[in-house]
Amino acid sequence: MIRTYQAQHGGTVFVQALTERQRRTRTRLMALAVIAASAISAATVMGFNHRAAALARADITTSWAP
Repeated sequence: MIRTYQAQHGGTVFVQALTERQRRTRTRLMALAVIAASAISAATVMGFNHRAAALARADITTSWAP
């Protein structure tokens, strides 16, 4: 679909709008990108928490003396 509008300089500008299929594809790709970014972020946080917990357990076992 081609849309026209008048630009600031007074001339006519022709712009090709995205088709429904292109918009749907772009929306789905953006959704996948957001899901991937969220998963990477969650995995990073879980990794740090797991490592911190392991270090805390190691400190407890080395410092504990019966």
